[in-house]
Amino acid sequence: MDFAHMLEEERAVIERMLDACLPPEGEFPPVIHEAIRYSALGGGKRIRPILARATARTLGHDPERLAKTACAVEYVHSSSLVLDDLPSMDNAETRRGRPTVHRAFGVATAILSADALLMHAFRLVAENGIEVGADGRSLATAISELATAVGSYGMVGGQHVDLETGGLPGATVETVEYIQSKKTGSLFVVTGTIGATLMGASEETRGALAAYARNVGLAYQIVDDILDAESDTTTLGKDVRQDAGKPTFVTLRGVGGARSLAAQLVEDARSALGTLDVDTTALEALAGYCVDRVC
Repeated sequence: MDFAHMLEEERAVIERMLDACLPPEGEFPPVIHEAIRYSALGGGKRIRPILARATARTLGHDPERLAKTACAVEYVHSSSLVLDDLPSMDNAETRRGRPTVHRAFGVATAILSADALLMHAFRLVAENGIEVGADGRSLATAISELATAVGSYGMVGGQHVDLETGGLPGATVETVEYIQSKKTGSLFVVTGTIGATLMGASEETRGALAAYARNVGLAYQIVDDILDAESDTTTLGKDVRQDAGKPTFVTLRGVGGARSLAAQLVEDARSALGTLDVDTTALEALAGYCVDRVC
């Protein structure tokens, strides 16, 4: 498999999907829709929709049938970045090589655009579930799990603990793992399972995919922290050294220790796929990409 070529092709498809599933440019109210499009279409690695599509293919489904759901998880991610960048959070100036949303549109519009994008994501999952003929239980489960991944038991909870513990000495490994598994890992888990849920996959299949995605998500965040410590704004397209002094696996174990942990998590992710009686080559390659990337 030429995985680099596959990623390039997938990103091109995903960019078109993301554009098509958003309110069109200029539609009233125009400024909020412009801000939504600015955040959602401003580039990025698109690893979450790539994961959603790879999972669909692995289970034998046409990923185009789950296009709205793949877009939805990326919109959730984009929404969280808008909020993370706010002056009251990370106070970031740059995201994906250009001004953050609050710098380009103002804080109030940034907050409203994040809210709108998040609600749009839930709408798309509901629509997609109806379109693929998901039964009521499957659709309710998919929406419930996405909501849990976003809220105080997921991304919001992880972000709040991160803010509370930032800069404080004595943070434990357990605290860091909680923060990163919630801020990043929770959305990875639901991304890896939501398509399977809508298409009626078994509990065993969903459990294996959840274990895989949980390990990949944590590895992905650890590599993000390594890049924050070692790379530069031009390469990453965002502010760097944002995590200096924060509790991360880099600050606790050093870069070498963090890299070793990320590599072990990828092996654990690949092992989790062993119970699936399907070709998991694409998912295994995707896990490897998450630790080998340089931006």
